[in-house]
Amino acid sequence: MARKAPIQGFDVSISIVGPNGPELAGEFNELEISIKNETEEYLETNERIAQILDGEIKIDGKLKRGMVYTDVIRRVYGVSSMKRGTKIPSQPRFTITATFDAPEKGLTGKQKLLDVIIPELSISVKAGKTVVNKDLSFKAEGIEEA
Repeated sequence: MARKAPIQGFDVSISIVGPNGPELAGEFNELEISIKNETEEYLETNERIAQILDGEIKIDGKLKRGMVYTDVIRRVYGVSSMKRGTKIPSQPRFTITATFDAPEKGLTGKQKLLDVIIPELSISVKAGKTVVNKDLSFKAEGIEEA
């Protein structure tokens, strides 16, 4: 049986679409997706090994890339100013799509994260020629393979 070559970063593109179209356009350096089943243990009388019960499913992750625009707060949170005493609207929801395109390896498809909210934005600035990094942590209400 022939060994399959794994998908590389060259074979993946990521897009983010919000209520106003492509909000966070550009190439990302890294996408991390985590799906967690927060199980619960149920210990019956006279048992020493607990039964594992399904719990809440949580989908979250992180996007990383160099900063390519300065209006990132508006793009992520829907407003360009956040301060005490002002009404801050509900945060926009996004769809994140990772497209895997490696037909020569027999590997094509998509992972689509639905109703994504970005509760954390991190910007890292260092002196010198280092690229200004922007990390977006996200939570999603759904995921589907296409």
